[in-house]
Amino acid sequence: MSEASNVRQEVSSSNFSAKRDMFLSCYDELSEMASRRLRSEYQSMTLDTSALVHEAYMKMDQHKKDTTDKNHFLAIAAIVMRRYLVDYARQKNRLKRGGDQIRLTYGELDKPIHTTPEEILNLNDALTRLKAINNRYCRVVEYHFFGGYKHQEIAQMMGLSIDTIRRDWRLAKAWLSKELKEA
Repeated sequence: MSEASNVRQEVSSSNFSAKRDMFLSCYDELSEMASRRLRSEYQSMTLDTSALVHEAYMKMDQHKKDTTDKNHFLAIAAIVMRRYLVDYARQKNRLKRGGDQIRLTYGELDKPIHTTPEEILNLNDALTRLKAINNRYCRVVEYHFFGGYKHQEIAQMMGLSIDTIRRDWRLAKAWLSKELKEA
């Protein structure tokens, strides 16, 4: 084996080890995040907290960037969980069984709104359009909606003031509401 491939293997091994260690240290928070999402969105016997956490971890293994710290790791996990839940909704939509009803919250987590997989896909499409307009607004929505983070936590993760995060949340929510009504 060449020296270059040995170095690549060591770097790859250390990256894997670092991600695994971060995953293990954040497992409880990841489980709580997944539990909140599933409790407020999906009434499904086929998707549980452990499955969502482990699927997110597997997808994060494919993530190009290394995580810098615990908050960065959890932020990436929120984004990966969003993508997985959207793929899950697509799968349910493709099955044409009527799909499981999804409880979607646009504000407070204790006031869920029942939605269909099509509406989840519409939300994902709207978030993709929002990201093209303003990436920061999209991240705030992902962290709050999919990650379950409070505004103060998002402000710390993004290095912004809480007032900025609240304003971004209000503007993003209004924009998404308008987009989803048109869909």
